[in-house]
Amino acid sequence: MITAIRRMFSSTIGKYLALAFIALIGVLFALGDVTGNSTFGGIGGANVAKVGSEDIGVGELRERVRQAYNQARQQQPGMTMAGFVESGGLDQVLDQLVEGLAFDQFATEMGFSVSKRLIDGRIADLPAFAGVSGKFDQKVFENFLRQNGMTEAQLRRDLRQQLLIEQLAAPIAMMPRIAPGMARPYAALLMEQRQGQATFIPASPFAPTADPGDAVLRKYLSQNAAKFTVPERRVIQYATFDRSAVPVPAVTDAEIAKVYKDNASQYAASETRRFAQVIVPDQATANSLATKVRGGTSLAAAAQAAGLSASTTGDLTQSAYAATSSAAAAKAAFAAKSGDVVGPLQTGLGWTVARVEDVTTRPARSLADASAEIRTELGKNKANEAIVDYYNTIQDAVNGGASIEEIAADRKMQIVETPALLPSGRSPAQPTFTPAPELAPLVAQAFQAAGEGEGHIATLVENEKFAVYAVKSIVAAAPPPFVQIRADLLSEWRFAEGQKVARDKARAIVKTVEGGKTLAAAVTAAGPNIGSVQTIGGRRAELGAGGKPVPPELALLFSMAKGSVKTLEIPGNRGWMVISLTDVARPDPKSIEPQRVAAIAQPLAPAFGNELIEQLAAEAKRRVGVTINKKLVDQLRGELAGTTPVAE
Repeated sequence: MITAIRRMFSSTIGKYLALAFIALIGVLFALGDVTGNSTFGGIGGANVAKVGSEDIGVGELRERVRQAYNQARQQQPGMTMAGFVESGGLDQVLDQLVEGLAFDQFATEMGFSVSKRLIDGRIADLPAFAGVSGKFDQKVFENFLRQNGMTEAQLRRDLRQQLLIEQLAAPIAMMPRIAPGMARPYAALLMEQRQGQATFIPASPFAPTADPGDAVLRKYLSQNAAKFTVPERRVIQYATFDRSAVPVPAVTDAEIAKVYKDNASQYAASETRRFAQVIVPDQATANSLATKVRGGTSLAAAAQAAGLSASTTGDLTQSAYAATSSAAAAKAAFAAKSGDVVGPLQTGLGWTVARVEDVTTRPARSLADASAEIRTELGKNKANEAIVDYYNTIQDAVNGGASIEEIAADRKMQIVETPALLPSGRSPAQPTFTPAPELAPLVAQAFQAAGEGEGHIATLVENEKFAVYAVKSIVAAAPPPFVQIRADLLSEWRFAEGQKVARDKARAIVKTVEGGKTLAAAVTAAGPNIGSVQTIGGRRAELGAGGKPVPPELALLFSMAKGSVKTLEIPGNRGWMVISLTDVARPDPKSIEPQRVAAIAQPLAPAFGNELIEQLAAEAKRRVGVTINKKLVDQLRGELAGTTPVAE
């Protein structure tokens, strides 16, 4: 939990967990029973960890991992539980639980506390618990807890832990600066220059040309199943509906007449005026200013000469102008002609001198004159009400458990069925299939749906077009049939075999260099089909400049000891590299200019704060004592990943 401030942001899985905890709302996978030992089938009520005086049950950990996985799928719909676990999801959740309990007990021991009133305030401020008015709503709160399968006590425990973090850990993480003396070694490190040599041994020249047979290729497939696995696919059934499918009641003359009567003032004769005006604090100055304006000076110039400024109103009715001045001022202003100067008139803000800039009169409109406009507006309102009612009727049917077939038959909608789709909308079985762009929200929601057969509604075009849909079937992630991918398997196997030869040659070159020969001599001795020796290097501060990725050979070069030689595998069975570091030049930290040190010290401060948080978390765990039942964790890992059966 504490490392949510730092380490958990370093991985994709960790971002989901960290953001979920820090925000508390939106995911809430971490808002379970921190100290409970409830069971959820499979492994019994044993504990996977003991943190101080508290235990973490296997059932609790399993449930939290599943909640974290469901949230992660919203960001990566194609993610499988096995992939989530293998990517560190289980370990991240367990670490969060352990650190949360350890920090809670550690902070309490140090004298920190959180009052019930503070937790009440935090709950009241959470947007997820706000009702229509924008304020805390008890029913919304209770529904939220029920939908997320948690209790109020569980929520309060997690809020307590977050508030303790804010009290103790957050100030440490926000370290504003570090001393120049601490920054100098880092400045010297960034200015370090390195030079070395590299050569590339490609895999393709050493790839075998023979076909090894099905047995070898099947074994290769079993060893590299993840590489050939097609992500989970879903077959979706849907039926669309829009405004054109919804009958709209006709607008009647009686309805038009009622609107006309209810809004009589809107259709009566009216007059609006726009004024340029100056508000003056005393009557004498106002009289002088009005005299100048009546004598031909512009209102703006006269105001400026008096150290004031003129402003222009919008088009106002007499009542609207009276609201900003006074009834008497408005009466006088609306009695004047266009271009006349009015005032000085006393108002609540002082003395006003105004000039009538524009007068707009609108004659009264009869019922016959206004009917067309009213009919159009009523038609729009009825169309909006009709589509809302139609949508709500379908939503009620979905909520009531009606199938998509029943809903479509009842409303004479046509059901369309897609092939098995990936989250992107692409169909591996039908490469030419391309869903309409407007279906993108539907496909995205379908991969967040809990299971098969459940009805849902998706908005395709806001306020215009919708779809009712269901996931007909889910095709689990798996490699395609062997016969379909045999050619790809053969190609990959050949490159993998060539990669092994390239690896052996790279290791031989390293051994030769370590024996005293130059890299160039070692490359020559290794035989043909090896690249020439190239010079590589640069300054450490230039690595990743401009957001560009750091070449792997340079990343390795800047992690090596001077005079050493290393091998580097190129991903994708493309080959191997041999890197030799020949020279390292690092300036004396004391010789670096103060300006450069200051520039480095500022961005280093957050990193130091994060390191202190790490140390605080480690100390909390050391103080309270942590014991992990690795056997149970591994058993749960296998169960979730599908590599071992569910324990009874």
